[in-house]
Amino acid sequence: MDTHELLALLVRHRAELRQWLDEDQYRHFLAMTERLREVGDDPERAGMAVMAIVRALWPVPDEAGVLAELLHADHRSIATATTVPTPEAVLAALEELYAAPAAGEPDLPEGDAADPVEPAATDPAAVIAAARRRLLTALSRTAAPAGSPAAGEGPADVIVLADPEGGPRSPEFQFDPDTGQPRDIVVRINRILLADRDPWGAADWWLGRNSWLGGPPASLLGRVPDDRLADAALALVEEGGR
Repeated sequence: MDTHELLALLVRHRAELRQWLDEDQYRHFLAMTERLREVGDDPERAGMAVMAIVRALWPVPDEAGVLAELLHADHRSIATATTVPTPEAVLAALEELYAAPAAGEPDLPEGDAADPVEPAATDPAAVIAAARRRLLTALSRTAAPAGSPAAGEGPADVIVLADPEGGPRSPEFQFDPDTGQPRDIVVRINRILLADRDPWGAADWWLGRNSWLGGPPASLLGRVPDDRLADAALALVEEGGR
């Protein structure tokens, strides 16, 4: 299977995937898709990653068309025919999949998931409210209780956003998909960004496009050196802008 075609298919149907998969299932699907970032130029590893992605789609209903057809295809032939994707294609797809709105949320206009779209009115409160609603569409989990491993060791370690409808939420990108614990580099940068004092600003930095890095920092985790991400955060703090 041409992996680029698969990624394009997943991105094209990202809204439907958020409808068909519950939050845990979608989180697992993203974790399997993340594996494509680690295949290098090895077709065998790419094939195994694609098989993992297809298996993660098992809850997709039969009426899902071409996505459902993947579940009934010969998985061995899919794996052996898999092409190695370019890093740029994987990154671009993950950006779109992470930004897909949860079931029941309105789809976003084209642009960055966290880049606020200014409403017709210039009321600062309305602008802030619109930006926060947009940040809350990113994949997230219920915030862990203070003192638990998933909450980190300090109040600034993990971003917690106050969702008026869903309660405290923590954006999913902060957590290692294998261990479920906060990523070390995320904790390091959240402390730089004073995430306990300004969680919305920290979330906007992670989820918005960053001119220094060429993309949303959250989508670059594991893709660029940790120190480069930290330097970009320090540049924001020191210079007062992106």
